[in-house]
Order: sequence, then C-alpha cells, then structure tokens
Amino acid sequence: MITSYIFSGMGHSAGKFQISNEFIADALRKGFLRGFDEERMAKSKNYQAYKVKHHDIGPFDYFVREKMGFITRWHVTPFPPTRKKLNYAETSLELGVKAADMAMKDAGITPKQIDAWFVSTVSPHQKAPGIAAAIKSHFVAFNNFKPAYTLTSGCAGFNINLERAIEYLKANSEAKHVVVGHAETMSSFLTQRVKFVPFVTFADGAAFVVLSRTETDTPQGVLNVNNYQDMQMVDFVGVDKNWNLYMDDSLIKDRAIKNIPEASVEILNKSDWKAEDVDLCVPHQTGNAILYPAAKLLGLTPQQVYLEAQHEYGNISGATVPIAFSMLNKAGKLKPGMKILSPMAGVGGNYGAFSYVVPEKKYSLEKLTRLFKGDLKEKTALVLGASGTLGSEIAKELIVRGANVILHYNKHNQKIAELELFAKNNNVVAESYQANFNVKEQIERIIEILVCKDREINFFVNAAGVLMSRKKGKVLNVNHYAPLKIFKSIIPYLKGTALFVGAAAEDVNVPEIHNFISAKRSLHGTMASMSGEILKAGNYLVWYIPGVLSEGMLRNIDPKALYQFTVEIGQEKPLLANETAFRIVNSLYIPKVEGTHHNYENALVVRRDGYQLEVDI
Repeated sequence: MITSYIFSGMGHSAGKFQISNEFIADALRKGFLRGFDEERMAKSKNYQAYKVKHHDIGPFDYFVREKMGFITRWHVTPFPPTRKKLNYAETSLELGVKAADMAMKDAGITPKQIDAWFVSTVSPHQKAPGIAAAIKSHFVAFNNFKPAYTLTSGCAGFNINLERAIEYLKANSEAKHVVVGHAETMSSFLTQRVKFVPFVTFADGAAFVVLSRTETDTPQGVLNVNNYQDMQMVDFVGVDKNWNLYMDDSLIKDRAIKNIPEASVEILNKSDWKAEDVDLCVPHQTGNAILYPAAKLLGLTPQQVYLEAQHEYGNISGATVPIAFSMLNKAGKLKPGMKILSPMAGVGGNYGAFSYVVPEKKYSLEKLTRLFKGDLKEKTALVLGASGTLGSEIAKELIVRGANVILHYNKHNQKIAELELFAKNNNVVAESYQANFNVKEQIERIIEILVCKDREINFFVNAAGVLMSRKKGKVLNVNHYAPLKIFKSIIPYLKGTALFVGAAAEDVNVPEIHNFISAKRSLHGTMASMSGEILKAGNYLVWYIPGVLSEGMLRNIDPKALYQFTVEIGQEKPLLANETAFRIVNSLYIPKVEGTHHNYENALVVRRDGYQLEVDI
C-alpha cells in the first residue's frame, strides 16, 4: 500500500453581487474608469469579423470576454466597491468560513477531526490574529488546540500551503485530515483605482479542500509540489500600505508566461508525465493573455486548459485553483484516474505547480446531517423561558447536540411536554420546572430546587421575556430581576457559559415598549459589570442580541413601528427562530459564529445577529 494525500472534500464561496462586463463598460462610458477606447475597438478588423457571427456582443465585451477571457465576477458589495460599502460587506473571513464548511461537509469530516488549519490571504479581515485561527474558531470549541497557520500570500498561496500541509502530515503520524484554503476580497483593493483592467480581472471569493492521508494501491491525490519565487516580479504586483493594488501588466505577463511552464515542466518530469498524459490543466486563472501562451509552450491544447473558474469567478488570487477543483467536483467531472496539472504564478513573484491524480474512489466518512450533532453529550444546560418561541428552539438544539436539559416555563405545558418527548427520543434527560417570574415565591422555589441538586451546570441560557404587561412591575421582574436572581444562585455550579438573550430594541428607541427596553438595558449593564468576575472563575459570558424574528414577541407591536424599527437597525430580512437558536447554541462553546457581529464590553461578549450598528466613516 502507498500513502496518498487526497482532496477528500472541496468547497467554494463568492461575493453575493454578480458583476457583469456591462457594469464595467458602463463605468467606462460614464468616466468612472479609463484605459479602454471603445470606438477604436469597434472599428478594428478583428472585432468587425467577430461581430458578423455575434451581433449582440459589443466591442468592450468582445475584448474582455474573448481576448482577456473574463465573463463575470462576484464582489462582496454592489459595483463599484467603496470603503463605506466594504465596511458593511462580507470579508475574507466570512467567505472563508462558508468555503471551509462546504469542504468539510463534502468530505464527511467533522471540524473536531481536523488536525491543522492552513489558510492564505492578502486581504485579511484584520491584521491579527491570523485568518486561519479566526476561521477555525467558527467550528471548534475552546478546548481544541490544533494548530492554525496563516500565510500572507496571494496567487501561489494555496500551492505554498499545500506543500506545507503535506509536510505537516508526514511529520505528524497521528494527523489524518487538514484543511487548506484561500480567501480573498480583491475588490477591497480597487476603491482608489480607475484603470479598467483590475476591475475586469479581480473578484472576491474563497475555496477550501480537506487534505486527507489515506492508503491506496497506486499513487493517487497530490503526487508532487514545487514552489519558487521570482525576484524580478517582487516589486511589480502587490498591495501598498494604503490598501491599493499596484501592477505592471506587461511585466507580469512576460514573467508569468516564463514561470508557469518552468514550474510545470519540473512537475511533469517528477510525475513521469508528458504533456499528452495530462487530462486537464487547472491553472491559476490569470487570463487568456498569460494562460494560452504558457499552455502552448508546454505543448498543451486549449481544450486541456480548464478556464470555467476564470469565466465564472474571475481571478481571486490563490483561491482560483481550489475554486476550479471545487467546481469540477460539484459538476461530477473529476473522474477516477484523471491526471491534473495545476500551475500558478503571481503576486510577490511566487510561482509553482502540483500534479494530482483523482482518487479511484471517494474517501470520505458517512455524509453528515448535522455538523455539531453529539457535541454536548453529558453536558447539562439550564434554559429559562424554554416554552417561548426562541427558547423552545434553543432547547431543541441543545437536545440534538446531546445535552441534558433543565427547562423552565410558565404557562405553555404542551410545549414543554413536546420538548420532554423530543429529549427522550434523542436519549437525553429533560427536567422541567414551572415558575411565574412575577411571583417572588415561585422564583424562590425554583432556585431552591436548582441549588439543592448540587450539580454542575455547563450552560445557562436566559430566553425568558415579556414585552408588555398591565401588571405592575411584571416587565421588569420577568426581563431583569428574576433571571438575574436565578443566575446569581447558580454561579457556584456554573462550569462553562452563561448566555442572556437581549433585544435589538436596546439599540433604538421604541416608545411603546419603553419598559421592556429599560429592563433589558439594565440587565445588560449588570452583566457587563459582572463579566470580569465571571471570566476569572473560568466561565464565559455572552449577551446575544437577535434582530427581529419572523415570529415572536416583537411581532406584537404596531406593524408600522416594527417596520421603522427594522429600518433603523438596518436589518434586511426577519430571522428564523430555529436558525437563530442554532447560532445561539454555537455561541455557548464555539468562539465565533458565522453571520453575527460581536464586540466586548469588559469581558462580556455582545453578539448581534441579523444586523450591525452603523458606524461613521
């Protein structure tokens, strides 16, 4: 048997806004961009000949699509990108999280099985910590200490990390699966650019593979990798200290046409392949002006060169090669035994290549139905307000993940009965206790029950709440005093995380629910004050603020007021209770949560879901 290193799973993502060639052509016509003479191109013999068979293709689209080789690209903001827009857009981190999630699901690998994380980018969401650690923190719990390596590298970043990842697997015999990926928001470098070429070429996206060690009868997966650095390119393409792209098109073209064949010939020789043995060349998608001449020098035909990723996604730096693999995988075009050559060259002068043989079978575990199922086995969670719209979904999510649950409720007996049955069917223990939080004696009784059990509580979740009431003091009691009193009573038994569900109304003023907002803000402030001591005791404290749910308490206020409220907080669409509950439970033991925005108030993590506060730029 032979040890092989295969792509057991692949995934990719892109910015949400599709940017067509016409977008860029229109910007040229309006004077926002420059560098292309549409009238001159329209009169050219080549275009006139082309137009005979393609009446609907304009001169700009002809040049960009046929000559340069780009059709569409995707940005994280509407066109054109601006600093203001980018502040509210997805970052390389969010794009990377999506792609990594897809790759692990494709492989059937749980995040806990990943032995190391290798991620490259030149457009990080922040300077430090690195993007690899940030992506990892969306998938595994605080007690996961597997290494995460961030590489600041562009076009060859994936290839460099691929070589490092194989070295890691060889050096660590217990390691079996690692993730290798690249994430980029190239549009963030274009806010000060006016030349049209970068807008045609670059885009935003991410792609990941799960690289797995496995035993095979014949050499499969990655056969050989090489990496080099061309000093003549080091100063001619990059990003300056002001986050602006710079590039010398002609020099890049000349050096890349030399470097791509050079790296590829070495890989072909090491793999004992000839050009005609290559079933597919999957290059870094730099554009036709580089790829076709390079392919010709290698003796490859245009039909052997895979450019669908370039056509659909443009040039996303080091993400383009894994995006191409992911596209081929998704389309079912990776046939067993296929021989693939993958070269790349670009920013910083880094260039290289690798050879890949598609495995004879898909080496993966059983497909996952729930990524985090069973994570919380033998843990205990206390949920206040477990019979409410959101509370019941939180309880279900905890049960699915294997936690035993203690459920508080007031009136909805049927909902609690359903949760108890759901727990039984999932082989976990569920206890339920009734208490009206506006009745002092009932609060004292539930505290007495919880304390006398003298047991460890791993997760405390307060989802109890009432929006309005005619009963004196009820809004304050239910939303502040009772949860706080119960929380203080169980602090000696807490060994994990406490999470309080806040309300987006804290961030704006809605006069008709003033008492509710005051109660929430007051409890919020108390938690921020207590957070330092909670952290010192080894626990984690979260104030989780969901936007407007598609159902729930806020639906009881005047529709016009509700609409105005969503406009003020900038929420685009209502949240679904089950999806919000999924993210809330993630927040109990996973450091980061996709789709949310967080900040710290002392040691309190304040996490907003479905919206983010506007900032001045």
